[in-house]
Amino acid sequence: MKQAETLVAQVPQAELMDEQQLNREVTDIEFQAEAMVIQNDEDYAAAGEFGKLLKQKAAQVTSFFKPMKDSAYQAHKAVCDREKAMLTPLKNAEKTVKSAMSNYFTERERQRKAAEEAARRAAEAERERKLQEAAELETAGDKAGAESAMEEAMVMDEAATYTVPVTAKPKVSGVTASKDWEITDIDPKTVPLSLAGIELRPVDTAAVMRLIRASKGTIEIPGVTYKQVAKMSFRR
Repeated sequence: MKQAETLVAQVPQAELMDEQQLNREVTDIEFQAEAMVIQNDEDYAAAGEFGKLLKQKAAQVTSFFKPMKDSAYQAHKAVCDREKAMLTPLKNAEKTVKSAMSNYFTERERQRKAAEEAARRAAEAERERKLQEAAELETAGDKAGAESAMEEAMVMDEAATYTVPVTAKPKVSGVTASKDWEITDIDPKTVPLSLAGIELRPVDTAAVMRLIRASKGTIEIPGVTYKQVAKMSFRR
């Protein structure tokens, strides 16, 4: 089996020896700085020259490590590029799956709300029918029947107010669906310069999305069309 390729930044032995020498030099310079005493103009001038030596030595250290840093950067970049090439299909696949699940979840929600609304309207219709029946029985002198019909009307009234969900939301362990919104169309000429203290033009879709999310999908922005979607997230 072919061994996996490994990219590392190589440090030649000669450079390693130079590094040890350079390290000794800079360490010695540090000791010299700690021992320095300035008591007169000559000492002050000597300290100035020493300061310039520090800058020169720092430049030497930077130049010494630059080739190794460049080599390490290229090696790191090559590994990152290979990692990115391998992760890209997975990210594309995740985006595709999330889009399909979001569309399904959104449609299920639409169907669920439509079914609940239909059940609520049916309950309201039955309540009105029972109220009419109670009135007719009352007129006919059937008080017991009228009271019974009125009680049934009250039950239908509660059913119309507190509709029990007809269908449950789809659930999968490790998958979360949250409410979000998606911009479907923008007419840049119609979008206002600013809204709610946020500058929108030139059209800033990020700012538009912040407004939409802050209003929980209730804001109307001229020139902007958006829809509610299900934002999917996976966890391991």
